[in-house]
Amino acid sequence: MGAVAYQLLTSQFYIGENPVFTAYLRSESNPAEWAHTNLWLVPGLLLRALLISIVLLPIVETLRKMTFWKQVSVLFGLTFILLHLAAAAPSPSNIEGLIYMKPELVGMKTFLLTQPEMIFQSLLFAVGLSWVLKKDDKKSTRK
Repeated sequence: MGAVAYQLLTSQFYIGENPVFTAYLRSESNPAEWAHTNLWLVPGLLLRALLISIVLLPIVETLRKMTFWKQVSVLFGLTFILLHLAAAAPSPSNIEGLIYMKPELVGMKTFLLTQPEMIFQSLLFAVGLSWVLKKDDKKSTRK
């Protein structure tokens, strides 16, 4: 989702006339910095996935008892609201960022243009994990 959102909505914040995110993020506009990002992208995402899995593990049985769409709703809410919108670390796309970041780095336009990526990413995660849980649940009840 990040690659799609980048191409359609947010590349203007990384490259171009006024790349405001380059004030605090690595960008393809600086090849040396971008090399670091490319090197650590997959290991970082795998570590992130492992940590999210560990945190969700205690509630898997509770999730399995829910209907598919209730699972999706709960997982979407946890992902979008807790991991993104209400996150404690300021970002241009969360509430803390709107409060604490300098106006030249974040504004309502930036905030709104960064939301679709997280909405779709959270939704894909919620639907995907709910599908895996239901599929796994059907296998275990057949045994």
